[in-house]
Amino acid sequence: AVQIQVVVGAADESGRRSVALHSREERDAYAGDGGWTAHASGVLSGGQPAAAFRLAEWPPRDAAEVDVEGLYRHLTELGFAYGEAFQGLRGAWRRGDEVFAEVALPEEQHENAESFRLHPALLDAALHVLGLGVLRGDAAADGGDGEGGAGDGARLPFAWSGVSLHATGASALRVRLAPAGNDAVSLTVADGLGEPVATVDSLVFRPVAVDQLGAGTADDSMFHVEWRRQSPVSAEPVSPTSLQDLGADEAAPAVVVWQAGGGAEGGMRPGAVSARLAEALSVVQSWLADERFEASRLVVVTRGAVTAGDTGAALDPSSAAVWGLVRSARSEHPGRFVLVDADAEVDEAVLGAVLASGEPEVAVRDGAVWAPRLSRVSAESADGGATPWGEGSVLVTGAFGGLGRVVTRHLAEHHGVRDLLLVSRRGPDASGADELRDELQALGAKVTVAACDVADREALAALLDEQGADLSAVVHVAGVLDDGVVTSLTPERLTTVLRPKVDAALNLHELTAGLDLSAFVLFSSASGVFGGAGQANYAAANAYLDALAVHRRAQRLPATSLAWGLWAAQDSDMTGALADADRDRMARGGVAALSTEEGLALLDTAVTAVTAADLTVPGAPAALVPVRLDTAALRAAAGTDAAAVPALLRGLVR
Repeated sequence: AVQIQVVVGAADESGRRSVALHSREERDAYAGDGGWTAHASGVLSGGQPAAAFRLAEWPPRDAAEVDVEGLYRHLTELGFAYGEAFQGLRGAWRRGDEVFAEVALPEEQHENAESFRLHPALLDAALHVLGLGVLRGDAAADGGDGEGGAGDGARLPFAWSGVSLHATGASALRVRLAPAGNDAVSLTVADGLGEPVATVDSLVFRPVAVDQLGAGTADDSMFHVEWRRQSPVSAEPVSPTSLQDLGADEAAPAVVVWQAGGGAEGGMRPGAVSARLAEALSVVQSWLADERFEASRLVVVTRGAVTAGDTGAALDPSSAAVWGLVRSARSEHPGRFVLVDADAEVDEAVLGAVLASGEPEVAVRDGAVWAPRLSRVSAESADGGATPWGEGSVLVTGAFGGLGRVVTRHLAEHHGVRDLLLVSRRGPDASGADELRDELQALGAKVTVAACDVADREALAALLDEQGADLSAVVHVAGVLDDGVVTSLTPERLTTVLRPKVDAALNLHELTAGLDLSAFVLFSSASGVFGGAGQANYAAANAYLDALAVHRRAQRLPATSLAWGLWAAQDSDMTGALADADRDRMARGGVAALSTEEGLALLDTAVTAVTAADLTVPGAPAALVPVRLDTAALRAAAGTDAAAVPALLRGLVR
């Protein structure tokens, strides 16, 4: 989100006023930084010369038509991806030094035209004819690049002079452009009948490199969960009533505690994870089904589910999985669950402090309450020449899914990985396996496609004995969905999702622990962090992966878990079922889709930063959350109710 500041000065003796435009990122405002960047300055004056032109004859006499087919595709390839509302150029003609353009808004934008003196998308489209390189001296006419044809990139509008507006509300324009000096044009703008709309005496362009556009994706979309100690509040002690001790016929108090346990190394065994989650699912379903508890809250207490405070306590990934499941249940049933990870028994004083905090999930360390907040990770973009994947073979699970294909191609094309071991249950018989292998081999990579159930420890061990001698990195993308509200899930549906995610990740972790890996990357999901409604099993599995990465880092092993937000700009197996309406709803709720390019850039940044980190020193977080958040939309959705902002986002949205 960006804050815009427009300042109009007082009128001088002639009635002229200064005008200045600045912006700053919203997060800089919260951080107390000035951070204002000047974008434009100018002078406004009242009064304007009468319009002395008409563009009634259209197309102009003696003008030769210019082909505009493919212009926007060409501009996209150069790095200028215009949205549909901005793709307004309908036709172009040339007559000597003059260029004529016809532009129009899409029909769905017509009603908006009345809201503007001159619709910005329409005015912008009037300049797109420059991308055809039709003006005298354009480098593009001789094979140069970009809008305005600057061979070193593109030229963008820089200085406007003598701008006059004669009419308002146009939804279509006829435009005449003519040279007005070096790197400058004049504009005569009429409506669809040729009547005057605007004139520009001079518009000067300046070159800009395409890689300057859209910078900052990594800083804007990379987060991690930061635990913040909460200020003590005065709280009355609350006597904890244990769910285990509550009789079947007893009336339910307002708060009930379920000791979910945890903290043991058993959480590193696949069977133990399934058993713990099956127990948690049973408790959650019984709680929701019992009418006695409709007005009560269940406080779920774990040990070792999260890292909060400098206690040095061991993390238990199976407890983290319980948190993922309960987070989803809470998304479906707001106000019914509170998550507490405690380092000691939850007594009356502790329970009182937890409930007084108002937080839906907390950690208690030495009696102090800690709450999670999503925080930005500041990271430099990955160096295109960096090789965080090592010099050996890179094992990729799920390489033949939509997301896996993109990532695997990226490893070969962008990072120069020359030895790829692609693993799936069907191996060469997987859909698209032959095509992907041929494409990767054309890029110069040696490709081995292996049929192996990575969740089968013996099968994976045999594969690594045969193929893994030179293994340098692991990328675990594989996963399946079996969505359903928490009350409809079964232990079998838990296992369906856990097996390819959790069991496979544990096998990869244990069987490669003795290898000198440079990267161990787990593709997780933001559902494990936020709690996705209808995805309790999937959220549990991904919360486990995040905790496993932290566990590995504690053992001085490389690990990065990426809890991806929506990556739906391409048709992946996990998000392909989302309809446009679903994506629009999520966007209104503040979660936008990452494009393929943004996702890959975030992957590079995350892995490169972790590879550069000294694993013997606590530093870069092992579990990251790459997600595109629209804080302005989140604030708009919350309105004036601060409590409507999810607790996890209160450090970002205020």
